[in-house]
Amino acid sequence: MRYKKRYFLVELDGVDNADEFEKEMYSTLNKMEPFLSIRSNFRIVKELTSPEGDKTRGVIAVNDEYKYRVVFFLSLISKFYKSNLLTIMNSGNIKKIKSFKF
Repeated sequence: MRYKKRYFLVELDGVDNADEFEKEMYSTLNKMEPFLSIRSNFRIVKELTSPEGDKTRGVIAVNDEYKYRVVFFLSLISKFYKSNLLTIMNSGNIKKIKSFKF
């Protein structure tokens, strides 16, 4: 059975490169609930990650079943890092997010 994916366009303040963006996202999920990133098939679409000064915007993909849990745990990122997470857009279609101006 194939799971439906959900894509989120997120902006992370206090991060200035794509590697740090990815590290903080995975680290926060693993601290809050181990193995959630594996169960939810959490991944970062690297070709759509763009750092802009002190902010980094990126697209994350999650299984539809775990979307609310992942977004909730990522919203607690300021508990571990000096960063704020803002979910800009939620879409089931990656084409809509690609058309969003970075």
